[in-house]
This record gives sequence, structure tokens and C-alpha cells, in this order.
Amino acid sequence: MTKLNIAIVGSGIAGLAAAWLLGRRHAVTLYERHPRPGMGAFNVDDADGGQAVRIDLPLRVFKSGYYDTLMALYRASGVQMQPTDHAAAFTTPQGETYFRYRNLQLGRRSVPVPAVTGRRWRRIAGEALRLMFCAPRDLASGGLRGLSLDDYLRQRGYGADFVNGMLLPSFAAICTCSYDAVRRYPAEVIVGFFSSGSLFSGTWRARYGADDAIRRLLQPCQGLRCGADVVGVTAAGDGMCVVERDGREARFDHVVLAVQAHQAAVLGQATDPAAAALLARVPHESSEVVVHGDAALVPASARAAPVHFHVDPAASGPMANIHLNRIVPELSGRASVYQTWNPLLEPHAPTVIGRARFQRPLVSLDSQAAMAELVAAQRDDGRRLWFCGSYLMPGIPLLESAAQSALHVANRLGVTAPWGPD
Repeated sequence: MTKLNIAIVGSGIAGLAAAWLLGRRHAVTLYERHPRPGMGAFNVDDADGGQAVRIDLPLRVFKSGYYDTLMALYRASGVQMQPTDHAAAFTTPQGETYFRYRNLQLGRRSVPVPAVTGRRWRRIAGEALRLMFCAPRDLASGGLRGLSLDDYLRQRGYGADFVNGMLLPSFAAICTCSYDAVRRYPAEVIVGFFSSGSLFSGTWRARYGADDAIRRLLQPCQGLRCGADVVGVTAAGDGMCVVERDGREARFDHVVLAVQAHQAAVLGQATDPAAAALLARVPHESSEVVVHGDAALVPASARAAPVHFHVDPAASGPMANIHLNRIVPELSGRASVYQTWNPLLEPHAPTVIGRARFQRPLVSLDSQAAMAELVAAQRDDGRRLWFCGSYLMPGIPLLESAAQSALHVANRLGVTAPWGPD
């Protein structure tokens, strides 16, 4: 195979995965507009006790059964993984815990076991079991095709305690979006997540955080250009030209756009307007993540769980708090540190370690159809501009779909994964 000169724009997990896969066979240059690779661009240090501990912002966790490509990539690149407990408690704005579960380890299985009693708890637990057993059958029979999650839940008569009190808050946090956006998700996407066995496979994280994963995934990469603001990608004879804001240009055989869909639409408009039109159909929402030390955001009744959902019926989404000391071993024994997504309550300012806003792609029935068209278009011969990101592949736009999209592009450029099925 001829060695190709390939540019990858964007160094989130999609770009890093593409760089690792393609860099083993071709010459890869990675462009990133931030001062450091994107997957670690917002990481912060907790300096409690004078010794800094690096904290991923946002925290990235994954589940075996659903994240097969990501976990295979991590194993192949030498990224160590460790199990972590993400048991959760759900509280009202008044601090009452109405639902909580703990994770019971049974060999390699992690079984969620409810840990609160009462009528509301029984209603939520009963409906959760009904969804867990009935929805996968509906998925397998094709009964979810063309339905939004909201359509499906209404058709099957699921109650407000379960839907508004547990299901929507959980998936709003997983998808990092509003309740309304979760309702618009294709039902088959949400059901596919828990039908994969992920509910019982436990939660994992990269043992040494995103910075270690970045270092390992970059090893095959020939060049890394941080602080490079790419503003255009144009055809150049039998190749492609990458144009930076400062006027610098570089020619490549192929270019992979591993940025958000709306950014890829702008960069790819001149070369591939049809793809840009498809990318414009991917919706996005922005949200905020704060790392802090204010324990007051978690009611006392919820502190037995590492993860806490503050569920306010008047809000557009939940507030999710993670007690990082229970997740990151290096924080054990130190002053409490929390990561809060969608801070409906503001942490005490002196305790704030870092904060950032993120844009996340969403899935709707329309965007799902558009991305299926784009995946099909990327099978055409002669293509030199490629699109790669969590928004592209079927499923929730998470680390797994980002890694799958990188593998999809690598396969089209003649590179196969160095792993087989588990």
C-alpha cells in the first residue's frame, strides 16, 4: 500500500482514534486549535495538600458491552482501564431522596439494586423493570422504527414518576442535553443503549486519565500542531489543502475532519456542499461543567451514592454531581472534589477549581437519516475529504460512536483494526 500524507483536524477522541489507526500505516499530521490536544484541553489540577492531581474535565467513563470499539482501541494502544462505581441517588429540590440504587458486584457483572423504599420508589422500580424487559423485544421486532422516545413512552403508557423522575434525568446526563432533546431521540437509540448489556457490565474509566490516553494514542502520529486554527479545506489537484487563519497552507493526500458536525459543515462546504447540507441537520446543545469542592450541592440523604441527580420539575434538565474522590483513586483521602454538570445551583465561588462549556451533538429521527446518507456517501470511490465524529455513527454520540467513526474512515483508507472480536 502507498503511504499517504493525511491531515486530521480535531483531537477529541475521534481525531485521536483516527490518528492512532491511520498513523500506523500512513504519515499523519493532527491539527488542534486549542493549546493542547482537545480531549484534554480543559483538564484541571486539584492542588489540595500541595500535590497536584490531574482531573479530566469532563470526566469520561464507559461501559463494556456498549463501548466495544473504544475498549479494544484502549487495549491495543496500552491505555489501562479500571472499574468504577457510578451508583446514583435522585433527589427533589428540597433534598428528599426518592430513588437510589447501589451496584452489587456478582463476578464480572454489576447489578443495580434499589436502596430506597416507598410508593414512589416501587412505581419507578416497577416501570424500570418493565422497560428493561419489554423495550428490547420491541427493538428486536422493529416496533421502535420511526418513533421518538417520547412517542414510544406515551404509546406504552409509562408513568410520570418513572419518566420524569429517573429515565429522562439519567439519559439527559448520558447524552448531556435537555429533557426535550432526550424526548426527541429515536427510541431505538435509547433502547439500544441499555439493550447492549451495559446496565449489568459495570462502568470503567481510563486508569490514568485523559492525558495518559492522549499520549498513547498520539504515539504513531507524525506531527501535532496545537494552536492551529484551521479555517478552510479546499481541493488541490489530486489532493487537499488545509488553510489556517494565519495564512499558512499545507497540502495532503486526504483530510479527515474530526470536529463537531456544524464545524465540519463550514470547513467542508466548498469541497463537499452535499455533505455540508447533511451535517447541518445534526442538532447541538451547549452545557456547562464545573469542578469544585462545595459539598452543599449534594443533600446529606444522597451522599451514600457517588452520583447525585438534582431533579427540579421546573428546570429544562437535571443537575448531576459526581463525587470524584470515589471515582479517581489519586483523590482518595483528600478534600472532597465534585464535578457538576448543568449547575442549577452555583457552587461556592472559592471552591471552584475549573469550569468549561461544551457543545454536544444530538440525535433526532431526521439527523439519524442524514448521517446514514453521509456514511453511505463515504463509501464512494475517489473521496479525499472525510468526516469523523461521534455524531456520524448509529447510537448515542459518545466515545464509542466517535471511535467507530474513526475506524470507519480508517477502513476506507485501507487500514484495518489490529484487534478482532472479543
